[in-house]
Amino acid sequence: MPRSRAGRRFTATLITAATAMLATTALTVTAAAAPGPVPKETEETARVLSWLTVKRTDTRPKQVRVGADWTIHSHLYTNIKGKPGKKIGDAFSHCGAVEVRNDGHVALCHRVLRTDDGSISLTDAIDRVGKLPHGGKSAITGGTGKYAGAEGQADITLQGDIALYVIRLED
Repeated sequence: MPRSRAGRRFTATLITAATAMLATTALTVTAAAAPGPVPKETEETARVLSWLTVKRTDTRPKQVRVGADWTIHSHLYTNIKGKPGKKIGDAFSHCGAVEVRNDGHVALCHRVLRTDDGSISLTDAIDRVGKLPHGGKSAITGGTGKYAGAEGQADITLQGDIALYVIRLED
């Protein structure tokens, strides 16, 4: 059937309007999905604690075997340029050997750093292979008191009877 010129204009107008509505909807959805402006405060918001422990007792066997476990008790201090500062508490570690090599072992450890303000709980697997210092990363698995709900990680450096903890608490 032949259409009138007015009918064709009306159809063209409807198609144009529908296309404009679809385009507007697509732009609105795209704009809503796009990431917003990056906040100016993109710097790390972690609070850093630098603590040091001095070992008091250690039940680690002289000959470590897979499955052997031990506990360590230490005094906890603030870190003043690698030396013990003010005594702020104590620290406890319970470790178990998961791999033994000719030049050392890998230990899975759970640690609690306890202060008057609360405690921080850490879990890690650290290679104690080769020459000192040994070290690695430790996950913060919780806390109490001032550190309740603590999250983040710690870098641990073990050097003889001294252990350095650089703890990054995420806010």
